[in-house]
Amino acid sequence: MTKWEHTIRLFEGQNFESIRLHCRQEGKLFEDPNFPANPESLSHNYKKLIPNWHEITWKRPYEIVEDPQLIVNGIKRTDPNQGDLAGIFHFRFWRYQQWYDIVVDDRLPFLIKQRRLWGARNLFELNEFWVSLLEKAYAKLNGNYTNLGGGLPVNALTDFTGGIEQRFEFKSNLSVTHLRPDDLFDFIKSCIDFGSLIACSINADKRKTETILSNGLVIGHTYSITNYHVLPVTYDNKLSKLSDRGLIRFRNPWGNDIEWNGKWSDADPVWNLLDEKTRRRLSIQRKHDGEFWMSFNDFYKEFDVMEVCHISPDTYDEFGLNTQDYKHHWHMWYVLGSWRAGENSGGSCANSGCRHGCYYWRNPQFVIELTLNRSFNSNRLCMMIIALMQKPISSNSNSISNEQYVQIRLFKIKPNVKICEKKVYKPDEVERIASTGPYVNRREVSLLLKTTTGAYLIIPSMADVDQNCDFLLRIFSQDTTLGRTFVNIFANEHSEDFSRRNLNPQYTISEQSPMNIFFDATHSRENFPSSDLDEKRIDVIPIRPQRYADK
Repeated sequence: MTKWEHTIRLFEGQNFESIRLHCRQEGKLFEDPNFPANPESLSHNYKKLIPNWHEITWKRPYEIVEDPQLIVNGIKRTDPNQGDLAGIFHFRFWRYQQWYDIVVDDRLPFLIKQRRLWGARNLFELNEFWVSLLEKAYAKLNGNYTNLGGGLPVNALTDFTGGIEQRFEFKSNLSVTHLRPDDLFDFIKSCIDFGSLIACSINADKRKTETILSNGLVIGHTYSITNYHVLPVTYDNKLSKLSDRGLIRFRNPWGNDIEWNGKWSDADPVWNLLDEKTRRRLSIQRKHDGEFWMSFNDFYKEFDVMEVCHISPDTYDEFGLNTQDYKHHWHMWYVLGSWRAGENSGGSCANSGCRHGCYYWRNPQFVIELTLNRSFNSNRLCMMIIALMQKPISSNSNSISNEQYVQIRLFKIKPNVKICEKKVYKPDEVERIASTGPYVNRREVSLLLKTTTGAYLIIPSMADVDQNCDFLLRIFSQDTTLGRTFVNIFANEHSEDFSRRNLNPQYTISEQSPMNIFFDATHSRENFPSSDLDEKRIDVIPIRPQRYADK
């Protein structure tokens, strides 16, 4: 049992061991009553969203192939494709600082005419089923299969790992992060080395979603970044910069021949300039599997968005990824909070006399004091990450239309202001130093910055006043000691006590972790520039759930 075993919650009260024992005693295969093999598990609106729903039946793996296996030859990056098995399996997912154990049976949606699985599957090893079963468990967590067809890939990556989200928009806000292309490639290298999960995409509008460009890339489609390679200087003496010599490997989850066809693509003769040993190590082959390489510079030019899910400090600790010589220490603490209409849902306008009726300073206020560890110079800047994740407000837990427009603003409390409990801070007592930017309809927004020691006020808010929503606020700081922490506005009597119980111990991460690479690459100014643009920005456009109908 791991040290976190006691924190795992049974989803819908189903206990894997108990159910499996009962099925064995009864001599029957498990049939999940909470996620039955019927069209409603595919979609709550299956008649509209899945026109061929009547052509879908449910089959167990042994009814599909002769030798079904959960895993064949280990889990590989090419296994997922948008496809002793004993009838019951369980998987664990993270939601809002809580791990859930999800139990499923092994009945899978199957297309009768095409004689193949309707959902995710392994194209190359047809008797391997871990991908399909994982998808079914995640669909159960989200209510049904078509709920997996919208939202952002990084949301799923966070649910799989409990990690920390970071987003880069190359055409708009990369300058805010102060990462030069050389630093960005170094950051990607570090992410891959430390097991961070990376997704990237090309922005789309409604007319161009999933349009295939002449270079083989697909607009509005998500690719995963799975590896990197640095060309030796001997390849081209003119390529002195690291980013000019960087190659990145991608995977299209379609797992077919829709791949990049530019320089360093599978069929590009430029690969012949590398020795056979290198080509073999990089698995270079002309194969229609959705996997391809690009130069870093082409990646930076062609793609618009990169989303990273870092493994969080507690996940590092749980899986034993720490070593004795790690030098940097990350603290993590969190609180579950809420906005409630008429109480603390104050909206976005901080100025008095707002025409929307906002009373911004009644939003939840969180006070933290940061002090550097004694072993560091007092002039050293603190590194901090603040992440705000909103919780769903309907049973349709993955519906983008139900996501509120949210934002974090960070203020520094002025030196002459007294810090105490139950205090509601006013504009003249604080100085605004940073924010997550415009209000966006995303499940999670995060703020990363360097700043000095002292007392800070964190205010999470929604754009619209008097709305009801719950949220998770996570704070990560490096090489700091946490001083006083106060939750100054809450919707009920239990919020304050609950937040005090959620103070977590210190965790340790290598000085070469992606988060440290990111901070080291940023300018050494006190904090990132704060955007005064607090208006709404539509940041998440639902992906067409009808795509399941095309399977």
